[in-house]
Amino acid sequence: MPDSLELLLGQRERFRLAPPGSWRLVEDWIGRKLPVDYKALVDGYGDGILWKHLFVPHPEGVDPLLKFMQEEQRDFHAAYENVRNIPTEIRESWDRVVPWAYHDWNGDVCLLVPGAGPDQWDIAVAFRQCPEFMWVEGGVTGFLRLLVEESRFPRGWPVTDLQWQSMPDSPLV
Repeated sequence: MPDSLELLLGQRERFRLAPPGSWRLVEDWIGRKLPVDYKALVDGYGDGILWKHLFVPHPEGVDPLLKFMQEEQRDFHAAYENVRNIPTEIRESWDRVVPWAYHDWNGDVCLLVPGAGPDQWDIAVAFRQCPEFMWVEGGVTGFLRLLVEESRFPRGWPVTDLQWQSMPDSPLV
């Protein structure tokens, strides 16, 4: 997976992997292992912003991953608890849906949605401006392929060239 991410996103920007203990804390909170491609994305590009708006947190970053996931899950549940048209896959996994990125232009949140198998995850983008979802099968890599190879961005996201920038004051090198 890491090689396919570099083909999509270019050379990784971070070279120090998150410590195993940091990942363990996150996965213990989630209750299952995170997808390999997602962890590779975070290790290589986390605590950074892609496409000028998509914030990808890192376990050791400015906004630590576990704190980010907990806060965004709480906010997601509060914002969508009374919405009727939530996709079945999300409704059935309500307490196990994991926020993994945040679009800082309009507040949309990217969610990892656990599938039937232990290694199966899909992506949903929850639109904050109106309570709707974009569904993407194929996990993080599938989602990134849509953006990079097909220029199919979620509704309302500015279509820009791929660009990575570090979060200001990031402790990661």
